[in-house]
Amino acid sequence: MEHRARTSILGSLAILFLAHCSSAPTRTPTAPVLLAIFAHPDDEASVGPVLAKYAAAGVRVHLAVASDGRLGVTEQAGIPAGDTLAAARADELRCAAQKLSLEAPVLFGLHDQLKMGEGLTAHMDQIRELRDRVRQLFEALQPDAVITWPASGWTGHPDHRLVSAVVTEVFQSQPWSKPTRLYYPAVPTGRLAASNPLSSASMDPRFLTVEVSVGPQDYDKAKQAWLCHKSQYTAAQIDELHQSLVSTQMGIAHFQPLSAATRKSRSLLPE
Repeated sequence: MEHRARTSILGSLAILFLAHCSSAPTRTPTAPVLLAIFAHPDDEASVGPVLAKYAAAGVRVHLAVASDGRLGVTEQAGIPAGDTLAAARADELRCAAQKLSLEAPVLFGLHDQLKMGEGLTAHMDQIRELRDRVRQLFEALQPDAVITWPASGWTGHPDHRLVSAVVTEVFQSQPWSKPTRLYYPAVPTGRLAASNPLSSASMDPRFLTVEVSVGPQDYDKAKQAWLCHKSQYTAAQIDELHQSLVSTQMGIAHFQPLSAATRKSRSLLPE
């Protein structure tokens, strides 16, 4: 693969992260903080290798999940929708975080699908709570960088899209001292084969100006974490999806950065 020179805050953070670590991950109160915010337990699998990479470098990597996944019923698990499934998925997320060497995951505990089936009032209440919880996390953790879904939600799932919109809204709501950048993971357009089992939207490579190298050890940890999500996948399904992720990324995870413009313009058109 041709590697183009890229300038990014995440690239600079990678150097900073490595400066805080030795051969074994050692986290200190001053270690950089990376925060990933997604919609469901198992969503972290899309960036599992990246989270594993930074955790191994001594970064304090936090994973926050908005909904409890109580509606994610699968035939192979045989667990009905509701509290039992939500509890199982919470345990699976804790297992995955441990396999990736992350901090204890933050579970917002919002209703799966954010109560969109219960009418506008209930749905809006969930969105307001999501916004409050994200703001509280920014204030409490003061992350150096944040990862969340792109506008497409990767798979197009409404919960994914809403989490993307709310995290972006909070990020843009005030001049945080940290985080300095928000990152959206995406698959470059043209990279997925027609037979690929990954159900994901793509993004034109021009927008994906951050490229993070991931190695075999990162992919191995990511697969072990994925295997924790037994209520959602069979081992065979995970193997297929994992191999698809590896073959699609080819050792490079792509991100679109979002940050404030460095200069102002007086026109909507190119100057």
